[in-house]
Amino acid sequence: MRVLHLNTHASGGSYEYAALLCTALAERGIESRVICKNASPEGGRFFLNRLIRQASVSLSREPWHGTRRLLLPPGPEELANVDVVHLHTVADWFDVPRWLESLPPGIGVVISLHDMWHVSGGCFLYRGCDLYSDTCSPCPILTTPFNRFLAKDEQRRKLHAYRDRRAQFVANSQWLGGLAQQSAIVKASGRLRVIPPGIDTTIFKPQDKSLCRKHLGLPESAFVIVTGGASLTDTNKNVPWLFQQLSHLPDLRGVIVLAFGEGTIPAPARLNVRFTGGVRSRYDLARLLAAADVFVSASLMETYGLTLVEAMACATPVVAFRVGGIPEAAPEGQGAMLCAPQDGAALMEAIMKLRHSAQLREMLGAAGHETVRVRNQLSSFSKLFERVYRECVLSRDNAERKESAL
Repeated sequence: MRVLHLNTHASGGSYEYAALLCTALAERGIESRVICKNASPEGGRFFLNRLIRQASVSLSREPWHGTRRLLLPPGPEELANVDVVHLHTVADWFDVPRWLESLPPGIGVVISLHDMWHVSGGCFLYRGCDLYSDTCSPCPILTTPFNRFLAKDEQRRKLHAYRDRRAQFVANSQWLGGLAQQSAIVKASGRLRVIPPGIDTTIFKPQDKSLCRKHLGLPESAFVIVTGGASLTDTNKNVPWLFQQLSHLPDLRGVIVLAFGEGTIPAPARLNVRFTGGVRSRYDLARLLAAADVFVSASLMETYGLTLVEAMACATPVVAFRVGGIPEAAPEGQGAMLCAPQDGAALMEAIMKLRHSAQLREMLGAAGHETVRVRNQLSSFSKLFERVYRECVLSRDNAERKESAL
């Protein structure tokens, strides 16, 4: 069996998810690879596509992308001998519905939900709007009069394309799966299942904290807080707010904040923040997480929270908001301490409890490591996806036989 994974960018959580899945599938004898958007400009097509993207940004109050794009999709040479195409985060690349319509009928389609884009009229984050269960109109994040028809048309295009291809959806959390089940697109297309993401537990594992700190130039006696993600400037990650809260911790002497991710943001003068920049190597990220006393996330929304899981695998306790899929990824008392969104006092209280109790840090760290060991193994991750792929191929074969019999 051959599987082709598609993801717009060669970085970020969805890319790591796809790349890890490829590695795990290879151990099961399944050939797969990831293709991303070509970084080199495609002449006039590139500039016209950029204009379309800029128009989308100007018409929306929050991240929103339509499906009409001009960049080239994977061609016949990439699709040769492919049994299943697996779509991940493919917004802002090519015209997905049109491409699916031209896809050879014998190829199955699987869609991993990393956000709301595949099951909505173009939005990414769930903010309490349930219009995606109907017609996505009027869209609350688009400006008037475009809010009455743009998202509605985008939802219609996806619904027809995904339904006609009998696409199979996979959510990364029960929370996201529950939302997706309400989508008109998923209802029209058929089955959805939930598969928790896998991580490489041979890399993300407990390490000698002293050695990790020595490598990073961190004092062994410091209380080290780690935070970050793919981009520090991502408003959903809420890092500037977190810095302000951390600056009010009592006795900041001996407190070091390590922030990883692309981009730069201001930090309060009294807070000792060290920016590492983007961390591409999994080994480097694992060392960073293992060196910490606590990983703190102030994300306003996560469909799961893969970085939290990686921290737990390193036996580092997590403090985060009780939002989205985070309570599934980092259960309260099983590696994490959770609080209400934007509750700075509760967040600081949890951090202070961990600061003053090495026993609590050790207990939560051990519980988190065990949770991840049982739940997020790559072997079970790939086994469940192999089952999805085989069912997908079987479904396409049965449909072709029925059509040929008519």
